[in-house]
Amino acid sequence: MDEEENKPPAAGLIVGIGASAGGLEAFKVFFEHLSPDSGMAFVLVQHLSPDHESVLTDILGRGAPIPVVEARDGMRVDPNHVYVIPPDATLTIEAGHLRVLKPAPPRANRRPIDSFFASLAKDQGDNAVSIILSGVGSDGSAGLAAVKESGGLTIAQAEFDHHAMPGMPQSAVATGLVDYVLPVEEMAAKLIDYRDHLTRVANRKDGDGTRTDAAEHLATVLSVLRAKTGHDFAKYKIKTVTRRIQRRMQVLQTDSVPAYIKFLREDPGEPELLFRDLLIGVTEFFRDPEAFHGLSAAIAAILDGGAQSLRVWAPACSTGEEVYSLAITIREIIDARGTPVDVQIFGTDIDDKAIEIARTGRYLRTTGISPERLERWFYEDEGAFRPTRQIRGMCIFSVHNVTKDPPFSRLDIISCRNVMIYMDVDLQDRVLRTFHYALKSNGLLFLGLSEGISAHAQLFTLRDKAAHIFQRRDGDAAFPTMPMPSQAPAPNRLAGDLGRESGDRIDRAVRIALARHSPVFLVVDRQSNILRYSGGEVARYLEPSAGVASLSLLSNLRKNLRIAVRTALQSVVQTGEGVVIDNVSVVVEGRQRMLNVIVEPVQNTGGEQVYVVAFQEIRTAAVEPSRAADGSLRSPEAQVADEELRSARAQLHATIGDLETANEEMKSSAEEYQSVNEELQSTNEELQTSKEEMQSINEELQTVNAEMMAKNDLLSILNSDLQNLLDSTQIATIFLDENLRIKNFTPGMADIFSLRENDRGRPLTDIVSLLAYDDLRRDVAKVLRELTVMERELELHDRGATFVMRIRPYRSIERVVDGVVITFIDVTERKDAERARGVSERRFSAIVNQATVGVAETNAAGQFLLTNTAFEKMAGRSAGELQRLRRQDLINSDEAKEITERFNQATGDGQPFEAEYRIRRVDGTTVWVHDSVTVLGDSDGHASSVISVTLGIDERKRAEERAALLLGELDHRVKNILAIVSSIVAQTLKANPSPEAFSETIAGRIAAITRAHSLLTNRGAGSVGTLRDLVDTELEPYQGRDLRIDGPPIALTPKAGLSVAMAIHELASNAAKYGSLSDPKGQLAVSWSVTGSPDRQLRLSWTESGGPPVPGAPARRGFGTTLIERSLGFEFDAEVLRSFPPGGVVCTIVLPFTSEVGELLPAAPTKD
Repeated sequence: MDEEENKPPAAGLIVGIGASAGGLEAFKVFFEHLSPDSGMAFVLVQHLSPDHESVLTDILGRGAPIPVVEARDGMRVDPNHVYVIPPDATLTIEAGHLRVLKPAPPRANRRPIDSFFASLAKDQGDNAVSIILSGVGSDGSAGLAAVKESGGLTIAQAEFDHHAMPGMPQSAVATGLVDYVLPVEEMAAKLIDYRDHLTRVANRKDGDGTRTDAAEHLATVLSVLRAKTGHDFAKYKIKTVTRRIQRRMQVLQTDSVPAYIKFLREDPGEPELLFRDLLIGVTEFFRDPEAFHGLSAAIAAILDGGAQSLRVWAPACSTGEEVYSLAITIREIIDARGTPVDVQIFGTDIDDKAIEIARTGRYLRTTGISPERLERWFYEDEGAFRPTRQIRGMCIFSVHNVTKDPPFSRLDIISCRNVMIYMDVDLQDRVLRTFHYALKSNGLLFLGLSEGISAHAQLFTLRDKAAHIFQRRDGDAAFPTMPMPSQAPAPNRLAGDLGRESGDRIDRAVRIALARHSPVFLVVDRQSNILRYSGGEVARYLEPSAGVASLSLLSNLRKNLRIAVRTALQSVVQTGEGVVIDNVSVVVEGRQRMLNVIVEPVQNTGGEQVYVVAFQEIRTAAVEPSRAADGSLRSPEAQVADEELRSARAQLHATIGDLETANEEMKSSAEEYQSVNEELQSTNEELQTSKEEMQSINEELQTVNAEMMAKNDLLSILNSDLQNLLDSTQIATIFLDENLRIKNFTPGMADIFSLRENDRGRPLTDIVSLLAYDDLRRDVAKVLRELTVMERELELHDRGATFVMRIRPYRSIERVVDGVVITFIDVTERKDAERARGVSERRFSAIVNQATVGVAETNAAGQFLLTNTAFEKMAGRSAGELQRLRRQDLINSDEAKEITERFNQATGDGQPFEAEYRIRRVDGTTVWVHDSVTVLGDSDGHASSVISVTLGIDERKRAEERAALLLGELDHRVKNILAIVSSIVAQTLKANPSPEAFSETIAGRIAAITRAHSLLTNRGAGSVGTLRDLVDTELEPYQGRDLRIDGPPIALTPKAGLSVAMAIHELASNAAKYGSLSDPKGQLAVSWSVTGSPDRQLRLSWTESGGPPVPGAPARRGFGTTLIERSLGFEFDAEVLRSFPPGGVVCTIVLPFTSEVGELLPAAPTKD
């Protein structure tokens, strides 16, 4: 284990930043705006290729203000550091230390950003920050939800930011869990604000920050939230709710809970945002696959039992992934069995926005869905996936609060996973009893892996421990007690057969009734006339009266129900609040049934108020004889009559109570009328008193009048002072009212307008102006409208004078705007100076930019401030690119240390210096320059900037290299020629013993050498002929030996011919001294060809054999070899390959066959 791993983690925010395509630019911009002492640590997770080494660390390290390192396993995360994920790795964090592991295959399913964000949320909690930058896909969205769930901050890049590819940011924003959507440039500042807020909170209290305050004021916060949204979270776990409230305070940077409560009351949007935070839904398709496998087996068992239909409810379904997962599971079972089954899956949630997403069924993330299921049950829609019509048709979504709204009934399965973990014990008990009521006998309850029913063993029994599936126990199921909302709840919205919302109040009532009371209900108007039936079992509760047909509900109900329904309707009409009458007895089909009668109003949508009347059956029992108190048997009819009598008495008692209440209200009204009369008498008395007060006011007005006279005297003095000020000021000033009428002006205004003393009160637009300015009226109107200051620069006609005009609102002492004040400041001298300076600057700029030498200015640290065109061409970069670099960044690594030291010395002592070095260009090439550096100092003698004049000396350096090469070549060539002559003389002497033959032969070979040498040195000639001519010329001294020359006709340029001739000459010289040409039995093969397309190459082969045995590669490289490689490599980027087999030397020369080398000639026609 690394020693660093044993160190404790440092405190401070840890910021995880995820990106994919386009992320590099976003990273660079982010760190350009980050201060070096933020106190935060940054972990960068990007989609990197596992097959290539990443240079992200090096690139960011050049511009980031803090150290950038590649993450290593066990590395501690320290503040003011950047850690970069390595390629082919999964990065997580544990106890403030990084963990780097090899990712599990398959590669396509890796989500490194989600993995790191999830571990960051678990390890750091509310100390975590997650940022989603540019990228394609949806990686990071699930991890971002985990960070927000833990109380951390979430940020996404603005979709229209020019650096971004919007896929990942869009997916993150679509979750609804992003706290801030910002351009990259603004993110660093937002993080600093967030850090400062956390610091203030931590310093204000002990380690818990605002959590203790939030808990103390929890009841107030929840009360305000309930009043604003109609949703009550009082029965949710205190720690969970407190943490979410604290998170909202952190996002808003609110330091105290009372301040947050005030903001919650006053800001119209904050209750909704807090409500959304309390409803964070962490969901995905097929969450816990093993649990779904167990559920699939349980559903198959239900269908094997002969079920022809399935009713499933998924409360708290969030955005619908769980509902569609259930639908796919059921559909796969049905398809495998081949037997049709009627399926209804009700997905409900308290969050209307989440339900809208579920209804739309458009998902950017498909985590948890296998490729096979994705292809079978979904189709692609503009980058997202939507369920097929077959799956969508099985699902019905509605807004519903499982804790207070009536449940669905006759259900086979309820899937409520990881919801009750957020509720307290009382609320869990209520919800579980609701589920028991809603399920059929032996119905299934599918819970999350961390949820249980240990306290409710009388209601459910465990069916599948691994999958957490429970089965309903048989027994009486009382209708669950649903608390009435303190405000009328928002109407539920249904999907499915009912389609979209309409304005029709009856359809609205039907949708609400179906969602809450399906399927037994009626819709009636204020007169109790039936407007709509639910169908189905509602007919069991109707018994039309004999006579003329009527739509009156009371005329069509069974007699046992009429009193209860009438009483309930009257109460709802009077109060506007829903009513539930419990335990109403009715005999249907010979069996006594106990009902709850529910009547609810439907909010008016522009028409008449309507009401929903629903019947919830509690239990059904056969009416059997019972014994009276004296032991005698009582008939079923008597029992029913007793039950009805008890119900009628209860209802009569309620009616009497209502009448007594009405009487009380009438008495109260009479008392109020009496009070009004008394108030009228009191008013008369007050009027009499007012008369007396008016007399007193008149006396006070006299006193006020005297005071006003004194103030007038003071005002006269102040007016005199103001007039003297206006006369003496050098700034031309004029005061105008709202209609541009002149109120006052200073003498200086006469130079601008033809004003006279009697012009006061006239419109300024009537006065002749010397200004070139026609927009006065419009500008004054704008200043009066926007109450801002406007400034313009104006010139006088024919005078060459320039004024700065400022228009500002004229405010009285009472801060009332009463016109404008316009001032004119003469800036003619300043403008003349600016023009002169501009001319000078343009002249200097033209000189610098037209100069053929490079000119650059840097600061003392070497950062470029100014460059001219010549320098930019030398550096191969634009001015903007150079201004992001330092001079040290351009210097070639071989000279960088020396030149940097000399530069630093010059900025320290102010002494100029000259140096020669190479500049490294963007394309990797280098150019030689000569730099003359001069240091400019400030008033304190410190270096303020550095001026350098740079001369390109690349050609000079190349000429020097060529000269050195030519000198060496000349020396070597003379020696080679002498060696060749010596060898030729010796060989000729052996073959020609007679002096005459020797003289003739030696003269011919010397002439061949002369011709070859002339070819090599004649650089000014036009064409050197073909490659064959060149080879023949060079090997002419060896004619008669075993030479094989072969190749297509190629015309060489003079430049190429010289280089190739030098190479063949060197090869021939070496062969004559050591190789096959030194032995009469030796053989030599020279061939060439043109290969490749479209990048053609000229390949020339030199193969020796039959000469002296070759002992192997020489111990050192001779000058001839160096000459071949440098001349061809330097001029044509050629490659020279040499090998030394025992039979003879083999040399292959490969060079690009371009127009600089030559051209392929047509082949000579063959002779038949």
